[in-house]
Amino acid sequence: MRFFRRPVSLLFTLIWFAGLTFWLLLPAHAQPPTHPLSALPPGAAVKVSPGGVTGEAGVAPLIFPVNPLLAPAGGDTVDTFWPTFDWADAADPNQVVVSYTLLIETSLAQTISVTTTDSIYTPATALSNGVYTWTVQAHADACNASGYVTPSSTFTVTATWRAYLPLIFKPEPSRCPTASSAQFALIPIDGAPADHPDYLHGDLNLALRGYEATGGFLGLVNYSGSTDPGAPQLAGLFEPNRFPGISAAYQVYSWNWACGPHGCPGPLITAPPVTLTSLNTTHGEPIFIPERSPNIFGGDYKAMVLYAAENRITLAYTRRDTVASGYSVHLENICVDPNLLALYQAQTNADGWHVTGQLPALKNNQALGTALGGQMPLAIRDRGTFMDPRSRKDWWQGY
Repeated sequence: MRFFRRPVSLLFTLIWFAGLTFWLLLPAHAQPPTHPLSALPPGAAVKVSPGGVTGEAGVAPLIFPVNPLLAPAGGDTVDTFWPTFDWADAADPNQVVVSYTLLIETSLAQTISVTTTDSIYTPATALSNGVYTWTVQAHADACNASGYVTPSSTFTVTATWRAYLPLIFKPEPSRCPTASSAQFALIPIDGAPADHPDYLHGDLNLALRGYEATGGFLGLVNYSGSTDPGAPQLAGLFEPNRFPGISAAYQVYSWNWACGPHGCPGPLITAPPVTLTSLNTTHGEPIFIPERSPNIFGGDYKAMVLYAAENRITLAYTRRDTVASGYSVHLENICVDPNLLALYQAQTNADGWHVTGQLPALKNNQALGTALGGQMPLAIRDRGTFMDPRSRKDWWQGY
């Protein structure tokens, strides 16, 4: 950006303050500073730039050009959770700007402060939808800084979360069956329905979180500790039961419920070191629920469908409409049986809320769909906590 400086006509004003005398050097159009002067040494010249005070004697202030807050501009509405803040460079022919302080204030009077050496900044953490006010200050050194730019700029974030999974997991719609002769049943939910729309729920729709590849061991891992004989067994995904091999390991992103109305992805979950694995499958082979002995309802029902879309499903091994009450499993890159998907969708309104008080249930050795072939990403959780799907003693007992 082009450096320039406005001509400034100056006034000298003698001020008596706490028994000390200061010369105050003011632009003719400026107002006396509201900043405290008690920290300045006796005899220092205090310079006021268009928005602030500096305390280094004999050095001209840093000056921003007119209307330096470029983007988001005042009154803008942005459709991203990561808006880029851009402002004009502050300038002085005798100094070099060392850094800028960016202040972002939310409508809840919460302030985000960022120090950067560039006059452009994109937040690493998503902002939530709402109204924001922002301004900047320039620094040449610890003593010489411009004031914060006034007036500040106000903008609004109105964005929608979109999930992008690796293309290797994006199925071809024509490869999934469009008809089925399978029949499925509903069971009653125990307690309240899910507290967010299903497709926006970070605990139900794994695609919202996303995941990153990690260098974990591609095989079963021996952990110490106790074993739950009632834990879901992942070999039951296949008939006959088997360990198909692991083709990739991943870490799932955490979920920040304080971000926006429905939350947003947080940092990667790093403990345990692997929280999602891809199992090897063959296109068209039936996929079943991970087997488990305890029933959750009469009729030998073992699991309830918390979320289903054409190519992913989330199962809970309780009748609670949440992953927080027991074991749960996420399966990706599959073809959910079209009859099971239709039954699930019939319990959900157009806005994604579970509205009937019932959800589909499944038994051991009851196919929930078919594999798309190649990799089938899988995550397993215990009371909401992501576990290591490679654990032999927990999920692959006997293998």
